[in-house]
Amino acid sequence: MGGRLAPPLNELFSPHYATPTPAPTTHDISSSTGLWRNLFENPTTVQFNHRVLAMTTYIATALLFVSSRRAAARAVLPPSALRSATSLFAMANVQVLLGISTLLYLVPVPLAAAHQAGSVALLTAALHVVLALRRPGAAALAWRKANLARRVGATTEKLKINV
Repeated sequence: MGGRLAPPLNELFSPHYATPTPAPTTHDISSSTGLWRNLFENPTTVQFNHRVLAMTTYIATALLFVSSRRAAARAVLPPSALRSATSLFAMANVQVLLGISTLLYLVPVPLAAAHQAGSVALLTAALHVVLALRRPGAAALAWRKANLARRVGATTEKLKINV
């Protein structure tokens, strides 16, 4: 993208990528087919979309991480959700470093493959956060209640022995 945050408009929506395979007589970029083909087939536009989605994902994971560290959130969230938010933010940092390194080293295949694998790991971490934040089912609540009662009973027994 020429060292710029956003590419020039003539590169972002090029009529070359808007033409279907059998070349028509007109190059109308305003048609819906031309816009869709530019979004998915123009390398400049695809790179720009990738960069925007990467920044959005990173900001979202950073905000989740920071908000999960507040005292009010720490009191309410289960420990697994806090660990999941931390691992999600850590994986987002790894993914950003892999993406930047891939571009700086002119896309070597091993680094690009690691970036692809990192995206799967980032998605897995995000799904783990969602699973950690869901409401527990009836069986999990019963199990938690039984374990809590067992722990309280064991603590009470220890206190009686020590007294």
